[in-house]
Amino acid sequence: MKRSFWFLLIGVFALGIFLRLWRLNEVPPSPSLDEVSIGYNAYSILTTGADEYGYKFPVLLRAYDDWRPALYVYTVIPFVWLLGLSAVAVRLPAVILSIITLVGAYFLAKELFRSQKLKKPIALCATFLLAISPWHVYISRLGHEVNLGLTLLVWATFIFLRKNLFVSGALFALSLYAYQSEKIITPVIILVLAFLYKKELFKQKKKVFLASLTSTLLVIPLVWATIGSPGLIRFAATNVFAEAHPLALVTTQYISHFKPQWLFSGSEREAHKIPNLGLLYIWEAPLILLGLFFLWRWPVASRIRWVILLWLLAAPIPAAITTQAPHAMRSYTFLPMLQILGGLGLVGIISRGQRFVALAILFLAVGSLQVFNKQYFDIFPKTQSDSFQYALGQAIPTMISLSKDYDHVIVSNQKNLYQSYMFYLFYSRFDPRMYQQLGGTVSGGYAETHTIGKFFFRPIDWTKDSKAERTLLVGNPSEFSQRARTLAEFANLDGHVGVRMVSLQ
Repeated sequence: MKRSFWFLLIGVFALGIFLRLWRLNEVPPSPSLDEVSIGYNAYSILTTGADEYGYKFPVLLRAYDDWRPALYVYTVIPFVWLLGLSAVAVRLPAVILSIITLVGAYFLAKELFRSQKLKKPIALCATFLLAISPWHVYISRLGHEVNLGLTLLVWATFIFLRKNLFVSGALFALSLYAYQSEKIITPVIILVLAFLYKKELFKQKKKVFLASLTSTLLVIPLVWATIGSPGLIRFAATNVFAEAHPLALVTTQYISHFKPQWLFSGSEREAHKIPNLGLLYIWEAPLILLGLFFLWRWPVASRIRWVILLWLLAAPIPAAITTQAPHAMRSYTFLPMLQILGGLGLVGIISRGQRFVALAILFLAVGSLQVFNKQYFDIFPKTQSDSFQYALGQAIPTMISLSKDYDHVIVSNQKNLYQSYMFYLFYSRFDPRMYQQLGGTVSGGYAETHTIGKFFFRPIDWTKDSKAERTLLVGNPSEFSQRARTLAEFANLDGHVGVRMVSLQ
């Protein structure tokens, strides 16, 4: 039994690693808007000790004027040093963190059900569900800070349950440096744990004090950076409290995260979703419901029940108070508790002798992986390459090559060419020292003009710009007259032209 269990566990981890590493340089089809920013700023800090604006070793990354926590950027730096500035260098830390989350989910599930004889099978099943989760696989293959936030939160909670307050407190503090949502969800989870374990904490006053002091000291630089008006720009831009009826809107957005249609189904083009798949497989729904049933039916400690339940109830809060809800990234902390409940439900079925049902679920899982493979590795790059600005990435090498024949190069920053200046910096591996000598980035606003030598990144006004001489224009096809002299066109993977180059001599 022990040998077969470890064989299965290793197999689950191997599957999870494969799904996250396979064709990482190809899928997603090109670096995203956030990935090029993270990558270039990591490159800039590695080279100069400063980001694109010239800020030395920033705690918050100004980026596109969203002032995001910068910790993930620092995890990318060693990979840029080893692999060079590339999509893989930006994504690989996220993949490694997601694998660490898989391990953390196993230990967290095992700790939550430590009083149960079936704690290991529950943890194994929960880890399996997370390993093949469309939600987790999709986001873990993006070079994004949300992955770091979840990793730290899972391990901080597990270590708290193991009664190591010092390390747990440090990890909770670091999670605040990882992702914007953790600034809300981490304090909520800390309060939940403190309330549920208040008796144990009261008996360890000295340890609690030292852990709290250490965590507070760790957080001071972040608080100092955030309380200034620039650090609050992101929240001011995305929160819904300026709306006419904010409480009603927050309630509606909160509830939207529990709607089956959002969780278990999807269309061909939804943000942070694999085409035609939900964030969860449809067959996970009964497992999660059964998990809730067994959570209250089995002799599980009351506070463990509340840890799981309150974690799930807290998960949508960051997304509920901001725009674009429901939001798969801002509510990412639904994971891994949904899979832990699903693992409990699956083991509950097996323990009641319903092996046929368990076997049917296994076949469903295998079938789902086949669908996943088709939708993610084949359909997704084609249907969503424009969202990843694929054509722009293909156009930049040609643009750089042709630029020597022109006095000016005007590159649009509209539609699927927004923030084109950062794609140019990333793909050209523009020397950060030279960039900062030229003045660096002045503003990260979406409509701002950026100037880098002879390159101007701004909206194209064909009526005026068509009169220029010795100028190369790079823009969306809709920004040009049909009679414009086209040098080259670059298509997205769906075949539609995304970028057009026009010569003005």
